[in-house]
Amino acid sequence: MRAEEIMGEEFAVIGPDDTLSSALSLFENNDVIVVMEGNNYKGVLLRKEVLRAKIPPSAKVKNFLKYAPKLHKDDTVEKIARLMLESEMYHLPVFDGEKVVGVVGYEAILRHVMEEDLGEERVEKFLSRDVITVSPNDNIGKVIKIFREHSISRLPVVDDGKVVGVITLRDIIDKVIHPEEKPEYGEFIAEKKRYLKISVKGVMTDEPLMMPPSSPLREVIKEMLERGIGGMLVGEGKKLVGIITVKDILEPLASRKEEKTLIQFCGETDEIEDFDREEGMAHMRELLRKYSSVLEDGFLYVYLKKYRERKHGLPHVHCRIRATTPHGIFIASRDGWGFIQALKNAVRALEKQMERVKGK
Repeated sequence: MRAEEIMGEEFAVIGPDDTLSSALSLFENNDVIVVMEGNNYKGVLLRKEVLRAKIPPSAKVKNFLKYAPKLHKDDTVEKIARLMLESEMYHLPVFDGEKVVGVVGYEAILRHVMEEDLGEERVEKFLSRDVITVSPNDNIGKVIKIFREHSISRLPVVDDGKVVGVITLRDIIDKVIHPEEKPEYGEFIAEKKRYLKISVKGVMTDEPLMMPPSSPLREVIKEMLERGIGGMLVGEGKKLVGIITVKDILEPLASRKEEKTLIQFCGETDEIEDFDREEGMAHMRELLRKYSSVLEDGFLYVYLKKYRERKHGLPHVHCRIRATTPHGIFIASRDGWGFIQALKNAVRALEKQMERVKGK
């Protein structure tokens, strides 16, 4: 299946010099808005970026637009999945030559998975099991910090070993940052510290749906689409086993290509000045050589984030490697000064996990 078969031909368009107030009403029915200057494509405006903080409505669209990878009408779902994962954008514009003719969203990809044999697989095969949780008494400040550091948007809320709720970025946006009684811009800045102290239990969704590990993937996807959510908790009774997100579902699609193991760098690669894809690939291929028995037919997903701190002229970089393999999912996160040091640190942490599997 190709992009032109699953794209939506109706999409929202806005100009770079328009104000954000013009975009807010468009976000009621769109997760992404295509930014055009005349007939020239400039980028996209993402709902999550605009609603992440209180921004003056008079601000210009051009200050918040993002560059999204261009899809072509004949691009396959496998390529679309790879580009979504690499860019961390789940709604991408489709081009016919230089003309934007549609938008493909992750929802269309998930529906495609439902129709494939992949949809019959048990959801436990695709789970992220190393799940970060929070308690009902933690505060919103802690949640936001976890969201930012781990590039996630939902957290299970666990009390005494039992799941009692789930809290998402959308919950915080709707209930804390942009409640119906919106403060003025200056008031928001002044009240920010108070907002961060609000407890999780005052914002979370109580008694969230949690599906058993034996559920077919297509049933989980159906629930996600009907509820308009980007992830599902998986467990037995009230005990959490793992979580599955759009990213987890896209990975097996993205890895369907000639190479036995797909390596993908994503995140803030364009903001890390010493990022060198070729050198990074060399380190990852060495990892594959050493642990081919574990990593063969897998997917290596390397996420990078840049912090403000610098040392010896190098940026503080966070590196998170997720390895999806026939032996399970391995995740390792480490920081370092500069891209290569952060990558090496994360690789070493991942190797310690795989040594245990390799030795069996």
